[in-house]
Amino acid sequence: MNHPEPDDFILLQAVGRGDERAFAQLYDRFSGPVFGLTLRILRSRAEAEEILQESFWQVWKHADRFQPALGSPFTWVVTIARRKAIDRLRSNSRHLQRIQEAAVGSAAVDRTEPTGLDNAEAGDTVTAVQQAFAKLRPEERCAIELAFFDGLTHTEIATALGVPEGTVKARIRRGMLKLQRPLAHLHAAGGNRPTSRT
Repeated sequence: MNHPEPDDFILLQAVGRGDERAFAQLYDRFSGPVFGLTLRILRSRAEAEEILQESFWQVWKHADRFQPALGSPFTWVVTIARRKAIDRLRSNSRHLQRIQEAAVGSAAVDRTEPTGLDNAEAGDTVTAVQQAFAKLRPEERCAIELAFFDGLTHTEIATALGVPEGTVKARIRRGMLKLQRPLAHLHAAGGNRPTSRT
């Protein structure tokens, strides 16, 4: 008889108690999508792997501090990884390259698709996100991607695109509103939605 796998909250609670088996299960569940995100941000497999390991090391050390009221375990882990990846990006010269790419328009079309998504559930998530993004207006999609994946601030995006900062904020806000409904089921199931730095 097959026993159901423990849910993410139970696993994370066990990790907080130092349960190595629970940590391994959590890693197996989340590492594919998290690696895909960090690779998409950094565009370097070696750096993405480093950030992946650093992120899960932080999860191991601080799992007991997780607060369910702030979101799902998946959202928490993704937030840790994204913050680390953006910090790494900002610490090297490639951040300036992203701004220059945006200024000439290549950032809107030169998109590296997430990889490392090695399970069906993750694949379904990626497909749903891609379909939702495809329905956005190009300027909305570009602004959200520059903010979420490339780590640019609203001011940097405005400068790169040659538009007022208020226009950037409006595009991101409109795009996010359009994404909320089609991606709501992912958020409820433990997914995450793009947020931007101000």
